[in-house]
Amino acid sequence: MSTEKKQAPKENLTWKINYLAAQVGEKTHMQTALIAASRAKYQKIHSNAKTNIEKDTEALKADLYKARKLKLETKLHQARKELKSTLKKAKTNEIPKQVRKIKTARESLKNSSEEENKEKPSKKKFTKEDLEQFEKELTILKSIDLDTLAERTLKSKLRKHETLKNEELIKELIESFLTAEKTEDQLTQNIESRLVANKLVLADLNEILKAFQNIIRGNIEKIEKHKADELKRKEAEEAKKRKAEEEAKKPTVKKIRTKGTGNSEFVESLGGGAAYDENEDENFKKIYEGEKKPNRPGQRQRRKQWEEMYGREANHVSSEFKKREEKRLANPNYKPKKKPTPKPTPKPTPKHDSEHKKSDGPAEPVHPSWEAKRMQEEMMSKALSGKGLSNNKIVFDDSD
Repeated sequence: MSTEKKQAPKENLTWKINYLAAQVGEKTHMQTALIAASRAKYQKIHSNAKTNIEKDTEALKADLYKARKLKLETKLHQARKELKSTLKKAKTNEIPKQVRKIKTARESLKNSSEEENKEKPSKKKFTKEDLEQFEKELTILKSIDLDTLAERTLKSKLRKHETLKNEELIKELIESFLTAEKTEDQLTQNIESRLVANKLVLADLNEILKAFQNIIRGNIEKIEKHKADELKRKEAEEAKKRKAEEEAKKPTVKKIRTKGTGNSEFVESLGGGAAYDENEDENFKKIYEGEKKPNRPGQRQRRKQWEEMYGREANHVSSEFKKREEKRLANPNYKPKKKPTPKPTPKPTPKHDSEHKKSDGPAEPVHPSWEAKRMQEEMMSKALSGKGLSNNKIVFDDSD
């Protein structure tokens, strides 16, 4: 079995830089680094070993310089790769544009004789020299070395940056790693400037420069945010203390013991007046029983309201009309059903008039069963009232 040595875990340079910066006294946004630095400082002060503080700070600054240098080198390696990929994208976008330029130049040269005869010449004229230049630019664009271009652009941007150009770490980085020199050919310079002017490349360069600045001077945005959060926390604590002091200064209201027949120590009411009656309170039922919402009106009632408000434009009316039209178009013999008109209620007439009319007019033919039932009811009513012959008693003599 082959014994393989385990690789040592990679050092977290970002945390180390922030930790050393906090020990030296520089600003940092990392809370864990600040806590660790304060602990280390406390241990140094309270330890029995005699240490020179000035020498310790110098050693810490040297360690911080080395850590930042190592971090910048790794970041530069990543930046080269990222910038190369974005330049490749810009190159793929730029080649078809150059091909279109060559095509338009050739077409313009072919049609130059025809355009001279016309009254209105074309906006732009191309010559043979322009065509040759475009073709040369295309060959340069296809054969351009993106690694050297990325190195060259990083070198120029770092040297021109306001804050980074004066840093010793950046100067050392440029001298040791970015050795590519500027080209003297004007056409290659033009092609390189066109590639660097791409939106994607510019955005990538801004991110790289920002990362370099954060390594050397700390993440300024996060430091400012951390400061603002600390201020807000302090203001909230001060407001809480002030509120507590104001509440402490307020005079405390003592409970007065009322003299009465009972042994209760409670005050009848805050005002000292009559006892509270919940039946007289208007808001009692609303709070404890809740407000009863009125019932929702029914569908017919709602439709009536909509008809009053919108008329024929109401949804249910317009939908019925549309359905009727669809049926009519589908079936030419379709006739809509007429709504039954409500019959007018007859006015009540007096009894004597109705009886008189009945007697005057000829009797309508009635079913025999209905006539028999009617006669039975009349006989029963006469018998009960005493007007009928059924109430006469028949007396039998003894002789019979």
